[in-house]
Amino acid sequence: MHDHRPPRAGRDLRLAVDGLSLHAIDYGDERRPESAALPPLLLLHGGMAHARWFDWLGPLLASAYRPIALDRRGHGDSDWTEPERYGWERDLADVAAVCGALDPGPWTVVGHSQGGLIAAALAARRPGWVGALVLLDVPLHPTGPRLRRTGEALRKVPQLRWPSLEDAARSFRPFPTPHRIPEDALRHLARASFKPTGDGGYTSKFHWKIFQRNGAREANPLARFADELRDIAVPTLCLRGAESSILTPEEHAEMARRIPSARAVEISRATHNVHVEEPESVAREILEFAGLMPFA
Repeated sequence: MHDHRPPRAGRDLRLAVDGLSLHAIDYGDERRPESAALPPLLLLHGGMAHARWFDWLGPLLASAYRPIALDRRGHGDSDWTEPERYGWERDLADVAAVCGALDPGPWTVVGHSQGGLIAAALAARRPGWVGALVLLDVPLHPTGPRLRRTGEALRKVPQLRWPSLEDAARSFRPFPTPHRIPEDALRHLARASFKPTGDGGYTSKFHWKIFQRNGAREANPLARFADELRDIAVPTLCLRGAESSILTPEEHAEMARRIPSARAVEISRATHNVHVEEPESVAREILEFAGLMPFA
């Protein structure tokens, strides 16, 4: 039975990028003076999520890395902006700017779901800057019919408001269902997913106007994602939750075949949100993949 209380809160960072204030969490162990000198590791959350989804995995990697989780623009505690200032290229540029400001690298980049799509694109475009890649339950075909239908439905959701944090937290539902996230972890994520509106109410930290940008009539930058995996030249670990509804076993194997230096591993007792459901197993796989001693 796992204890799903976050091991350590981490240290908040603020970075000015493209006129916005972006928030990140440094999970490095400040009790160890050598922590700041450890190799950097970036954690990228999925769509509609935020950096606090790594509150369990991040501290477990701090024995070998300086793990930093970023809130992408319009997510978590990072700034919101106009719909036209969201989008794929903006996200890529933000990540590159944040990492450039924090450490020259090379970085190990860990991305979950949509964050993994961004991580893979960065690894393909910046092989000298990204030294290793970890893909956590990342869809092989992000523009496939099922995920496209989900996106169309989400675009219809307004920016809802609740009268209190308790009311907002009760409405929290992780995507997708079914899932195996324990109740205490759900409560932690729920309370970290909403912010005051200024009039006494609460709303999601996710800016739903992102979907206005994503629904624009323009070429989909992810249409050739599966083919572009062949451009990734860095060592890559492809992790899948064994009960995932986002990445099938066949797609998981195909993803690893397309990436020249990839290893595919399944995590048992986990669905799509594998890093919250089985953080110890995920951390162990990442550290072993890196050729380091597994954490105690």
